[in-house]
Amino acid sequence: MAEFKLELPKEIMDDIKKIYDNSEEIFGGMTRAGAEVVEKNVKANAPLPELASHVKTSVTYKTPSDDGINTKVYVGGHLPFSGNRTSMVRPAGGKRYVTYKGVPAGFVAAMYEYGTSNRYTDSGAYRGVMGKRPFFRKSFKKAQIEKAMLKAQKELSGGLLDE
Repeated sequence: MAEFKLELPKEIMDDIKKIYDNSEEIFGGMTRAGAEVVEKNVKANAPLPELASHVKTSVTYKTPSDDGINTKVYVGGHLPFSGNRTSMVRPAGGKRYVTYKGVPAGFVAAMYEYGTSNRYTDSGAYRGVMGKRPFFRKSFKKAQIEKAMLKAQKELSGGLLDE
């Protein structure tokens, strides 16, 4: 019976081991680079300057269910109330949600992104319907994200993972 034996040079094996050992750092840096591109685009496309200041990038984390490495871009914090308003009440999950911090920035972002149905004030005055004005979804430009991720891949792998 014929036998085939292959031996790779030690340098190639060392490169493969280096990539394997640093894979979480490399992939985490790649997702962070892509998220930073999206964050910059979201801030540029935000309909309100106050809303742009609340766009943030999460820490890079690993999901236990599928070992995925993720970095999220989100809208957090509260926008201050305008006028003499001191609280806000809205339904959330079947309950009433009351806040004294201001209007949740994520709530305002969702209103701009997806629009609203009929809106009424607390006193019952009709405010109309707010149409969709997507800004978040428009910020995911695939070519820009891929370019940033490939650049990060090359830098973090020390040039080993070059196209």
